[in-house]
Amino acid sequence: MCSGGRARERRVVISAFINYREPVRAETCREAVDLAETPLPATPGVTRGVVLVADPAQLALWRSLLTETEPTSAAPVVLRRRDHRSLRCWAQRVNVSPAEGRLDRLHELTGGWPLLVDRAHRLREEWSDPDEVLRRLADLRADRVEARASAEATGVCEDPLPAAGYRALPDEFKDGLFDLEGAATAVALKIDDEDEARLIVDFLGTLQVFDREDTQLRLEPVLRECVASTGDRAARES
Repeated sequence: MCSGGRARERRVVISAFINYREPVRAETCREAVDLAETPLPATPGVTRGVVLVADPAQLALWRSLLTETEPTSAAPVVLRRRDHRSLRCWAQRVNVSPAEGRLDRLHELTGGWPLLVDRAHRLREEWSDPDEVLRRLADLRADRVEARASAEATGVCEDPLPAAGYRALPDEFKDGLFDLEGAATAVALKIDDEDEARLIVDFLGTLQVFDREDTQLRLEPVLRECVASTGDRAARES
């Protein structure tokens, strides 16, 4: 990891695991975190920040960061789904039309998931009528191939263990409310491992598969419907 630089220089070092052709080993992930923390800039006045870009394929790295089982100053920063407010800002910027009724419908159809918001953007470039954009976006939601792509883009299906944990939640709660303890119990019954179940629930929460209502949780409906209509990859391979 780079430790050079000139005085009063600020540097950001980015290492993207997701660009590697082969799966990144757990040891490599851990080594990258260690290198980010230990070889500090040798020149006074140099400031360096390190960003490690990971996805659900690096589950071992997530495990160490989410469980805090190993001492580290690294902190996960998640690329988030758009909420109603940020979706309004996006709609204004790309001229989708932020009228309240359409905005509610846009949020209902995309759930704020980046892939679906991007598809709404592409549809807006093809169609000048905002209502036509929403109609075509609804058609995409009803397509099994598109639903499968949307589910897999969230990362929930990337690893069999979180995928199995996620499947336990709609089986148990459907579209109802639950808390973290209830979610962990449902996952533990599915995988027969209580400690691992808590990690999976933390992992799923980091992927933003839950909507929060005060202290309660609910499965985000767009993803829940996509998984229900197609089956996740782990289920198809089992």
